[in-house]
Amino acid sequence: MDNEATRNQPHHLDPCGARLVLLVSRTHVKHVKSALERHKKFDRSHGISPEVRNEGGEREALGQNRGEMRQRMCVPTTIPHVVEGDEADLESNKPTLLAELRLDHLSEDITISSWTPWTTKKPATVEHNPLRKALREALEALPPGTLGSFNVPHLTVHLLLSTFPESYSIYKPLLLLPSNSISQTWSTLLSEHVELLQPIWQRIAAALQCTHIALNSPIPPSNTPGSAHGNDDSNILRSPVHLTPIYGSFGPPPTLQTLSSPTPSDFGNTLWVRTTQNGIHQTWAPLYTMFSRGNVKEKARILHLPSVTSLATTEQNATAVDMYAGIGYFSFSYRKSGLSRILCWELNPWSVEGLRQGAALNGWSSRIFTPAEVPQESAAEAEWEAWRRGVAGRSEDFWIFQMSNATAQLILQCLRNDVPPIRHVNLGLLPASRLSWPSAVRALDKECGGWIHAHENVGLHEMDKRKVEVGTEFQRLVNEYSESLGDDAKHQKKKVQVGHVERVKMYAPGVVHAVFDVYVPETGTEMDV
Repeated sequence: MDNEATRNQPHHLDPCGARLVLLVSRTHVKHVKSALERHKKFDRSHGISPEVRNEGGEREALGQNRGEMRQRMCVPTTIPHVVEGDEADLESNKPTLLAELRLDHLSEDITISSWTPWTTKKPATVEHNPLRKALREALEALPPGTLGSFNVPHLTVHLLLSTFPESYSIYKPLLLLPSNSISQTWSTLLSEHVELLQPIWQRIAAALQCTHIALNSPIPPSNTPGSAHGNDDSNILRSPVHLTPIYGSFGPPPTLQTLSSPTPSDFGNTLWVRTTQNGIHQTWAPLYTMFSRGNVKEKARILHLPSVTSLATTEQNATAVDMYAGIGYFSFSYRKSGLSRILCWELNPWSVEGLRQGAALNGWSSRIFTPAEVPQESAAEAEWEAWRRGVAGRSEDFWIFQMSNATAQLILQCLRNDVPPIRHVNLGLLPASRLSWPSAVRALDKECGGWIHAHENVGLHEMDKRKVEVGTEFQRLVNEYSESLGDDAKHQKKKVQVGHVERVKMYAPGVVHAVFDVYVPETGTEMDV
């Protein structure tokens, strides 16, 4: 927590002001800070800083994770530390403290220390956070007596500022605030004084050049019975059911009808927002569709993946299949990298519309196929052939199938000779995409082989074990498919490899969003990736 400025100040220490500080690697800083904020234990007035170098100019090694030397960061807390013993006392209390903060799964990666702020250090008077700066100005501009009208005891500008979120996201024209760091004071105001807060939101929106503000919550794994989303028990449509608009018109609230069968009018009456990542435009309706900014790393990886970019320069080019396309999270990266055709499956009609609009924003064409426009599974071969002939001549960049990806196997079998070879299959569903693994294996070009990118949530310490399990299961599926093609020996030589495991982000405490790059080689070879 030391720095050059404080080292040069007189040593006037407050012996009663010692506080705990958590030393963590950069990898876990955001997660630890969020945990402290949830428990109202993060010291906002001093901020996070790099760990102090020792006298020799060296840094301590943080844990021995894969033998790497990592820069640690000091995360300050407001937890008092009574100076009665040495550092051993801190370590003995560490299990209890981390358990209370629900950080015990990171015990090996966190060191507890203490520090004492200088009494001569003055509180910062300059607010560098644009959101907090706008809030301060909005609160100070309120007419006299306004805070008293909220009927909340001891309510002050300082209290409202210190308990308001620091982090935020802007997806024009929307300002999105994290609801998990909203204090009880603000929760009370938001629920009981909606109208009185409007001037504050208006000023904040103007300062941050937005027109709408909402509170965001994570996408739930299941939905509450009785809600508009209740029929979708497992939230298979991945809808943001806990988005709370607090300023601006977002359109009518979702209903069963607008969720499952929206009309063009419904699309037009709802707020749409957009962002640009890696030079790719995306758009969505926040009342109906999720968006995870944490996926930007994986989007960039796909965009520049050699196994993708190298195909774009070949005469045949290639096709990518996205079994869970959403609004084009990963689909757009495949097209931007140069692949000529992207086949998408997506159930949520709002995501399909976002995918269509987003493709247009990037200058790409698309065609949507509804279940009524595709033959039934039991349809005669002649009907499938007639449909194929009607589709084969089309040249859109994206073919979007608004239906379950259980239909993918038949559709891809029908279209195989009418699209460039399918060399990449993306399976971007969490917590696991295993139901689509058999279809993914069958989707890849039989002669050329290719890559399957399977997304899963994995325990932090289970990665190596899961990698072996994934490789074993895909090998079984490939062998099973090869046997179904006959006893031709060339199909029996395909040795599946999990060439890479990408750790995208922390999904939850102790759980990593990972992507397994599974390579299925071309027919008749056992060559490495």
